Amino acid sequence: MAVLKKVKGGWRSWSASRRPEGVVGDDFALEAEIFVKRRLLHGQRAYLRAMTMVRGTEEPPNDPIFIIGCPRSGTTLLFRLLSRHESLGSVRGEGHIFWNTYQHPRRYGWTSDRATEADIKPGESRYIYSAIRETTGGGRFLEKTPRNCLRIPYLAALFPNARFVLLKRSGLDTVSSLIEGWRVRHGISYRLPEPLALDEYQGNFWSYLLPPGWRDVAHTSIAEVAALQYVSSYETALNDLALLNEERVTELSFEELLAQPVLNSERLLDALELEPSASVTAMATNLTAHPVQTNSPPRPDKWRERASEIAPVLDRIAPTMERLGYDVPVRL
Repeated sequence: MAVLKKVKGGWRSWSASRRPEGVVGDDFALEAEIFVKRRLLHGQRAYLRAMTMVRGTEEPPNDPIFIIGCPRSGTTLLFRLLSRHESLGSVRGEGHIFWNTYQHPRRYGWTSDRATEADIKPGESRYIYSAIRETTGGGRFLEKTPRNCLRIPYLAALFPNARFVLLKRSGLDTVSSLIEGWRVRHGISYRLPEPLALDEYQGNFWSYLLPPGWRDVAHTSIAEVAALQYVSSYETALNDLALLNEERVTELSFEELLAQPVLNSERLLDALELEPSASVTAMATNLTAHPVQTNSPPRPDKWRERASEIAPVLDRIAPTMERLGYDVPVRL
């Protein structure tokens, strides 16, 4: 172990020496961890494909629930809250094992995570329905994958009776959290075929959702990337959700959820036609004691620590914030 630590330390030092000061990259340990996770995911997909051949189904799950929201908007906390409900079934974490099996961006020239009904492949619905049945253990399917902000037409076609919960969050907090996540190499989603040359990061690993137009910001800053992710996530989701029947869509802000967790969780269960749940209420009663995937301790107005980074992109995120119902400060 001591030798391994020395090797890792030497690799980090050598890698850092090849980059400009203040620019982060990806060390050997991180690349090895990603490699192992990808191999495990490929193994799971191979198993699910085999099960689809043996006992596949053409029947979609009944009335599934999809939590929709930009990465770092609080979707994990809402997912964990709702997953306490006794009648819901879900996989741990996000559903990449379902969606990226057929909709990986490499299939589309690395354009983005966008998917519509026209992108559904032969056999895809059978695989997804069967994989959900195999992995969730029954119950009404609950799912949370932020990249699905760009896939609502695709999901609506696969699941005609699906319900969507749009979780909104202020662009100041969300962009701040995205910047922090990028800096600490959190939420890595893809190894890109071409390197990024951001002011603060150099490497081939993308974090979080891959929005249309990402190549336009591949040589700018992490703040520019985060702003594009926020705007693309919510603008696309709002436009696509507006095309669905109103009863299929429920909106909630992260700020409302934190301010009145019990009241808003009860309202949400009612909107989703779920019975009251003592388990959900118990967690909601002490919701702030359940921070998830925080890169640093949560604090009110934590975004102010990154105000100087957010200020240059405020004009880009302001229209989306206003559309979501948030006030935009004149200056930061």
